[in-house]
Amino acid sequence: MSHVRVGTKAGLLAAIMSNLFLGFSSLYWKALGELSSISLLGYRVFISMLCVTLILLARKELRLLLFGLELRDVALHGTAALLVACNWGVFIWSSIHGRVFETGLGYLIAPILGIGLGIVFYKENLSFFRGVIIFFIVSSVFFLIFRVPGLDFRVYLSIGVTWGMYTWLKKMARLDPISGLFVESFILTFITAALISYIDGGVGVPKGLGVFRGSLLLSCGLVSLVPLALFAFAAKHLPLSVMGLLQFLLPLTQFCIASVFYGQNFTAEIFLAFSIIFTGMVFIILEVPIKKLLSAEE
Repeated sequence: MSHVRVGTKAGLLAAIMSNLFLGFSSLYWKALGELSSISLLGYRVFISMLCVTLILLARKELRLLLFGLELRDVALHGTAALLVACNWGVFIWSSIHGRVFETGLGYLIAPILGIGLGIVFYKENLSFFRGVIIFFIVSSVFFLIFRVPGLDFRVYLSIGVTWGMYTWLKKMARLDPISGLFVESFILTFITAALISYIDGGVGVPKGLGVFRGSLLLSCGLVSLVPLALFAFAAKHLPLSVMGLLQFLLPLTQFCIASVFYGQNFTAEIFLAFSIIFTGMVFIILEVPIKKLLSAEE
């Protein structure tokens, strides 16, 4: 079996596990709802930084990484760090306050931004078929914003924009997944420390948190790093079309959790808009394989 096929299979498994981990992590943050969202973001960043630094030290790669960094690496991963921090903060807040359906919708919208970036920066052609589908998807998003009460559009728009751009940047990254996460965590550590000092006055732990929840809090580094490392690995070994298709696992998982564990209701309007967005994205991703299949039959 060739290394390419092994890498592709490993990438598929990594992408599936990454999306499932991210989807179910809402329940993890809900269990820590006694802490403020900004404090949880701080713990997430600081412990992630500690974990990824220990990994690089154990692999004896930290010194090599620091001396081999280029300005492009710092700029790219610095931008990615800001995007993922915003994404994390909104995700944590939504998980605590029962806005999980909105986060799932945001991750469903994210691939639309990837298509737009491809058109603007890579001059990708937009077929009439794809243009019509994007029109219906964007119309559905505006319908949700202006016509469906009870949904916080700020959540799914911020989730969609930050995750869509983060995916695009990670595809361009030169560094391996762990090294890239180190650079991002290093930059975020300073930004988050300043933010917490200004907004929250410091990171605090409520009294009576207990052994179980205290252990959960200390494990937030792994909860953060494992899915991101798997995601970065998958992005290196899979084409964007496959990555986009597998990312449907994340919003589907979120929708199930929102319904079962949070009791968020699906109205007819929400179901209609979701169906249009979901069906449209599936058609966009499968457009090229379908065209190849039809050409082969002629």
